[in-house]
Amino acid sequence: MGDVMNATSRLVLFCVLIAVCSSHPTKYPDVNLDVYRAKGTPPPFLSYHIHCMFIAYNNDSISAAMDLRNRFIQHFNLSSAKPCEGTFHQGRLCIFDVSHTNYGPDDPFVSAYWAVFVPMEWYAKTVPWVMQNRGDQDILVHPNSGAEVSDHIHWPLWMGAKWPINAQAFTNQTAF
Repeated sequence: MGDVMNATSRLVLFCVLIAVCSSHPTKYPDVNLDVYRAKGTPPPFLSYHIHCMFIAYNNDSISAAMDLRNRFIQHFNLSSAKPCEGTFHQGRLCIFDVSHTNYGPDDPFVSAYWAVFVPMEWYAKTVPWVMQNRGDQDILVHPNSGAEVSDHIHWPLWMGAKWPINAQAFTNQTAF
């Protein structure tokens, strides 16, 4: 009976996590991509996301990814910091809460991941740290400009293996 309750509790928690998880993409409603398209120039990068990709339902992969997450939190003194909220610009370095950490696929990603919001002024500190401390973890760093497809498909930086991304999931299909 305890095993059934434990399995049921985990299934309910997983479903809740999937239902509320949405750390993607960062929205910039004031960015008018038509203006940049008319100028023939891409929009500026306004912030970044760092994503640690891992294999859903694989305890070893989850453990390694969560270990890197915990070390990131410790290194950047985010233990008592308020987690990121919603999909709009955060204005501060923050890590998406566990309730926004996806243990299963969540568009546009076809894998599990955890994510960090990185303001421009934190890029030079956070990205090199992740490069040197990621171990075998596969990492995606992408800009947030409002051009979702280009941010994730054309302009990202990958460390380790490049994982597939479902570009059809983006609400704004403008590419530069």
